[in-house]
Amino acid sequence: MTTSDLTVEILREIRDEARQTNRRLAAVESRLGSMDQRLGSMDERLESMDQRLGRTEQGLSDLGQFMRQIALDQARHERFHTHHVDVLERDVEDLKGRVRKIEDKVGH
Repeated sequence: MTTSDLTVEILREIRDEARQTNRRLAAVESRLGSMDQRLGSMDERLESMDQRLGRTEQGLSDLGQFMRQIALDQARHERFHTHHVDVLERDVEDLKGRVRKIEDKVGH
């Protein structure tokens, strides 16, 4: 084999390796493109989930405020009714005392 034949053979191997490297790079670029599309799709889904979570969080916050207001209103009503029950119990005791006095005077 002559020097020029050897040089041609080396250049062919370099060319073949370069072509194989180019094919590999094309395959990698294709996979990267596919991954980029999937990541874009995932990003859209994550954004959608983030929006839904935001709405859910707002709904729970609104519900919490509503429940807190109900508890405050309930406590106010209980205080109101407790006061009036106390007044009614005192009035009933007063009336019982009066009835006893009247019964003592009239019947006994």
